[in-house]
Amino acid sequence: MEKYMNTACISLNDIQNNLRTCFMGREIIYLPETASTQIVAMEMARKGAGDGTVIITERQTDGHGRLKRLWVSPQGNIYMSFILRPSQTEISRLIMAASLAISFAIQDTTGIMTELKWPNDILINGKKVCGMLVENDIRDGQVNFSVVGLGINVNADMQDYPELKDIATSLINHTGKPVSREKLILSFLHEFERLYLDLNEHGKCVFEMWKKRLITLGKEVDVTSGKDIYSGIVETVASDGSLKIRLADGNLVHIVAGDVSLRHAE
Repeated sequence: MEKYMNTACISLNDIQNNLRTCFMGREIIYLPETASTQIVAMEMARKGAGDGTVIITERQTDGHGRLKRLWVSPQGNIYMSFILRPSQTEISRLIMAASLAISFAIQDTTGIMTELKWPNDILINGKKVCGMLVENDIRDGQVNFSVVGLGINVNADMQDYPELKDIATSLINHTGKPVSREKLILSFLHEFERLYLDLNEHGKCVFEMWKKRLITLGKEVDVTSGKDIYSGIVETVASDGSLKIRLADGNLVHIVAGDVSLRHAE
């Protein structure tokens, strides 16, 4: 495979001219470089930015994922955050809708099938191709807004990063040729809007589709949640997305947030 040396920027015009959504991406802020799209989106949301506002950048200088972990952000990938104003009942399923939308968009754009690892990783052959972060602003029991951040490895060759090549992959590592980031973004925005609008009436269907793609179910895992570490077998996931793990002593624990390590992958 030839090295991808194309430094062409994402074409905002291509995205806007081909957008077929009702609200997702109707306002797109394109930044050649920023500290973090998530920081920009959170600030815009606090100032009243509308549902579906999207922030995209070529490069992040201070990108972070869950638990404030550094997210390496080489050029050629997609770094994007978007603003939503969901209901309280929709919050727990935002990650489900976003995960599915990315999976569908990758398949639509490249033909590549992906898997989901609880809670928010998208994998190809066991390696991470996308990570997500959802941050919510809730006050007095009311949801003011949610911001969903995505980092999708598209055209940056992960083999160039020794510290990541064994755990991460990129779409170009599987296609052998550059992938249109514009087409991938368009497909994602369309798929996410469709799933998001279904959450109220058909949330159970979204949950079942998400659950079906999880590779975590039935596996022996170690889960770090806060200061606690749990080892056991994943029995199922609840409709709110929490993980149910059967421990060696027979107890069943519910994990709302945490890091999962699959035993067979170690």
